[in-house]
Amino acid sequence: MTHSIDSQAGTQRSSADLSFEQTVPRTLVHRAALGEVYVADSVQSGEDEFALAIQIPRAHCVWFDRRVPYHDPLSTAEAARQGVYVVVHRYIGVAQGLPFSLQRLALRVENLESYRDRGTSPLQGILALRLVKQTRNAGASGSMTFEGEISVDGTVAMSMRGDLVFLSPDDYEALRAFHRKRNPPGSAPPPAAGPSLDAAATGRLDRRNSVLGEPDVEPSADGGVRYPVIVDQNHPSFFDHSYDHAPGPLLIEAYRQAAIVTAHRAGALSSPAAAIVGCDAAFTHFAELDARIECSALVEERFDDGRVGVKVGLMQFGKEIATGRVELRAYPEDTL
Repeated sequence: MTHSIDSQAGTQRSSADLSFEQTVPRTLVHRAALGEVYVADSVQSGEDEFALAIQIPRAHCVWFDRRVPYHDPLSTAEAARQGVYVVVHRYIGVAQGLPFSLQRLALRVENLESYRDRGTSPLQGILALRLVKQTRNAGASGSMTFEGEISVDGTVAMSMRGDLVFLSPDDYEALRAFHRKRNPPGSAPPPAAGPSLDAAATGRLDRRNSVLGEPDVEPSADGGVRYPVIVDQNHPSFFDHSYDHAPGPLLIEAYRQAAIVTAHRAGALSSPAAAIVGCDAAFTHFAELDARIECSALVEERFDDGRVGVKVGLMQFGKEIATGRVELRAYPEDTL
């Protein structure tokens, strides 16, 4: 087993020593509420390898809002996103307070049974992260590519890969000003105000967690549907703190829900209480808060094993700002 000197504790530790006793400081994972922190501990296990202890609260307003006795796979994707921040701040030396932007995220559920909720304990596991590429300039800006796996009870539950960039405050302000000049306020329809879809249509119990409205137009000739995204800036989790653009977790949730609703209405899924087992998302532009965002979905593939592949994307100011693909599958019959 690889051992290292943990830069925080100054003692030799290994991944076997990871503790679930308390969370890391909330500023390390860019969250405001203590209850939104899912990383408990971390250790550097190799030159560019890290291990982190993660745990998801059982009574979380988003992750516990489900109709099946399975933990939400996207909860561990969010834990992994937080884990990346812990690594870059604790071990790579990137200063806290810098703006970050997730450019791409790809994830796959390797073992859905790892997410089964036994009803007696929170979901927790070990996140193994590797930095496969990183660049830093003379200033505060840079980029990195990471990949990793989340193991629950010793079994790999999810694998993932992602790209992110970080900027100096001045560079970020210049970039945002450039985007706003190209897409000034008032140059697009205002944000969708609701109502959101029924909770049952998106596989949830609480309508507040439904982030899409009904489409304004009929499906296109190829079956594609475009939903308005409901951006509730008072949501306690998606907007744990203030943003100057729509945050990534909200947009990934829009992808998931658009895929579920479209696949169910097209007859490709027997129930909207379906598991997300794969997601590939690429973001090319910021999603502004003061203009309408639309999420498109088109069922592309139906696999023999029951999986359904759905092409998804985001539109704003009349152009595509993000692309993606979601894979879904029904939960085992004994859970429905």
